[in-house]
Amino acid sequence: MGELEEKEAPPTETTSAQQEALEEPKETDKMLDKKEDCKEKTPSPQTSKPASPNVGKKSSPLADKKIVDDELEKPKPGNGEEIIDIPAENGTKPEGGDEKKISKEEREVKPKKIPIGGLKLPGFFMKNKPKAEGDGAEGELLEKEEDKDKEANGDAATVSGKDEQKSRPGLGERLRSFFARKPSAEKEKKQLVNVDADAKSEATAEATPADDASDPPPKRGLLNAIKLPIANMIPKKKSSDDVELGLGKAGLASMETLDDSLKDQDTVDRAPVKTNGTDELKGELKDEKLAAEEKLAAEEEEQNRPVSLLTRLRGYKCSVDDALIVFGILLFVLLLAVIGYVLTHETLTSPPLREGRYIMAVTGCGPVEGVKEDGAFAFRGIPYAKPPVDKLRWKPAELIDDINMCWNDTLQTHNSSVVCTQRLGNGTTVGDEDCLYLDVVTPHVRYNNPLPVVVLIGAESLAGPSPGILRPSARYSRSHDVIFVRPNFRLGLFGFLALDALTKEAHPPTSGNYALTDIIAVLKWIKLNIAYFGGDPKSVTLLGHRAGATLVTLLVNSQKVKGLYTRAWASSGSAILPGKPLSESSKLNEQLMATLECSDVECLREASSERLWAATPDTWLHFPVDLPQPQEANASGSRHEWLVLDGDVVFEHPSDTWKRGQAEYKPLLVIGASAHEAHTEKLRELHTNWTREEVRAYLENSQIGALGLTEEVIEQYNASSYSSLVSIISDIRSVCPLLTNARQQPTVPFYVVTQGEGPDQLATVDADVQAILGRYEPHTVEQRRFVSAMQQLFYYYVSHGTVQSFVHNRRVINVGQDALPQEDYSPCNYWISKDIVPRYARVD
Repeated sequence: MGELEEKEAPPTETTSAQQEALEEPKETDKMLDKKEDCKEKTPSPQTSKPASPNVGKKSSPLADKKIVDDELEKPKPGNGEEIIDIPAENGTKPEGGDEKKISKEEREVKPKKIPIGGLKLPGFFMKNKPKAEGDGAEGELLEKEEDKDKEANGDAATVSGKDEQKSRPGLGERLRSFFARKPSAEKEKKQLVNVDADAKSEATAEATPADDASDPPPKRGLLNAIKLPIANMIPKKKSSDDVELGLGKAGLASMETLDDSLKDQDTVDRAPVKTNGTDELKGELKDEKLAAEEKLAAEEEEQNRPVSLLTRLRGYKCSVDDALIVFGILLFVLLLAVIGYVLTHETLTSPPLREGRYIMAVTGCGPVEGVKEDGAFAFRGIPYAKPPVDKLRWKPAELIDDINMCWNDTLQTHNSSVVCTQRLGNGTTVGDEDCLYLDVVTPHVRYNNPLPVVVLIGAESLAGPSPGILRPSARYSRSHDVIFVRPNFRLGLFGFLALDALTKEAHPPTSGNYALTDIIAVLKWIKLNIAYFGGDPKSVTLLGHRAGATLVTLLVNSQKVKGLYTRAWASSGSAILPGKPLSESSKLNEQLMATLECSDVECLREASSERLWAATPDTWLHFPVDLPQPQEANASGSRHEWLVLDGDVVFEHPSDTWKRGQAEYKPLLVIGASAHEAHTEKLRELHTNWTREEVRAYLENSQIGALGLTEEVIEQYNASSYSSLVSIISDIRSVCPLLTNARQQPTVPFYVVTQGEGPDQLATVDADVQAILGRYEPHTVEQRRFVSAMQQLFYYYVSHGTVQSFVHNRRVINVGQDALPQEDYSPCNYWISKDIVPRYARVD
């Protein structure tokens, strides 16, 4: 340990024997120095050093028992041996003054007469601990009396259990240490060597004796003694070498270390030692050492014994970190499983995309390929029936049942097909006769979770144009999870011509209403094929607009479509439905044969479409949408009607069906109109600013003025603007006649759009359908609320079959900025009482 500096002690009263004991080490050092100068000294394996590292320290009762006399070493004549006088317990020389000759090998001095309890055995080693006042050596081991008693009684198992528990970190700590940077093997080896050296150096240190009972030095507590235990710096597994080095049991290690430290000191006196009971103490300690070793061996054997997995799981204590880590791992595995299932499920239920935008679906006539548009998939131009040309002109539509009419490869349906031949508002004709194609817009092409289907049937009149604004919206198909189907159907002469010559060649005998057969063929195609586009054939809604709404209203009363549709929505259709029998309509159409100069059907089928449109009378193409005129009163029975009671699709007037079949047949139908659907730019431009006087003058020149109702109507509508004039025309031609038809069916809801737009705040004829398909452009908060209310009405009806705002005792729904039910639409009662409605209702 090197030389120890002497520390000054406070002056205390001491006896003469104690004073001699304090001065004795100095005298001994002088004698030893003289001894070294002697030339006659014989070589010995060890050199002389101070007998104890406690030189210069305070005396204690233990030190008093070990004091030697002033003449501890004297030169011996001749042989150079040393004579050490062992004083008696009272400090005097033994009687006789006999001196014993002691050899060099017997100069090792061991503790004499150390009573049990006289030396406090330290419980733990202290490394790199700063010295406190009064400490006698570095690394002093301290321990309380109760700790020593517990270790003496065999409580080392408890300490071993704590070490074992401390050596088992939790799962979170093990995972964190897995990624920690580990020192190299050479560095670890050097650290282990340093640890062993430190342990041995501390093991050779001698405990400092206690001070006088009158002034004891301050003692360190157990908590201060275990701040940096050397047990944490060495491997946890104990062995017999650890026990020898003092790393096993605290109390036993301390005693053995003290014993070994005295043996390892190089500077000890070669004098015979009296045991004074030390042999008995060492024997007891050896027995305790053997018992401790046996107990440690039993514990190691118990630890190495194989334990079942269930037992380990039961004994494992899960910390919060362990639980969070396990939960995170399980959540990650679950997420991977869900992603794999979704990808696999989507692959199994949906066809793959080609080049990231093309997708294939299957039909009864072969595969078709669509294209991705605005997040949805569009298939445009899929044939659903045989081309109605040549011999099939003026024949009911027929599904394709001939393999020769199908396609061998995948049909590219990327672009829209041509529309059916029709007459536009400016008098030009467009389209083709080979036009029985349809478009499908779907958000998903999959074979599970089918979506509702909406069939768009649009035309401004039965002669055209079609489909008008009723075109599918890819954005609303995706956002509302519906599939839009828009078919082409025949118009004008090609869709509604009824003649006796055509009736005679058909079986059963019939003619006319070919456009209705086209729509029926579309519904049959949907039932067979829509499932391969992701649609539900059991949820089909017909959405008709204007002339298309007239066809929808007529179809829902036909037995031909039973089981082919689920519900229907008719917006701004005609209230005048076919009421003339086939024979009467055929006679009215005979003038066409005369114009074409044809006497048989073959001549009609050979005529070109342009020639047929040219032969069509103008009175068949246009119907006035203005105020009723006096000449209409007598011509109501002779006006042209495209639809007829053909005896095949339409057997009777719809009103008769509604009256007769209210109890057994209740069609799922919604009828609606707009408050200003009679608006036209031509009418608006008649006056720059419509005033009350201008409105009065306009009413006077109509059938209303002829009946003397001008002032009443102005007062009823407060007619002083253009919007009030348009309201009067719309109520007479469309709104009130449709309400009359709806009243005949108590289960049919009726709505009126009153939310206006533009400078005149007009609810035009297209307002509701534009809102449903997302083409309405709101500019105010009220208009945005109107769009939301209109979409909620329609799409809820498509999904559930009911209208939310419909109440049986309040059957009219006023759709402004909100959908509000009301008892009735009051202006209609006035027109019905004056026999204006439905007499002058619009006819398609």
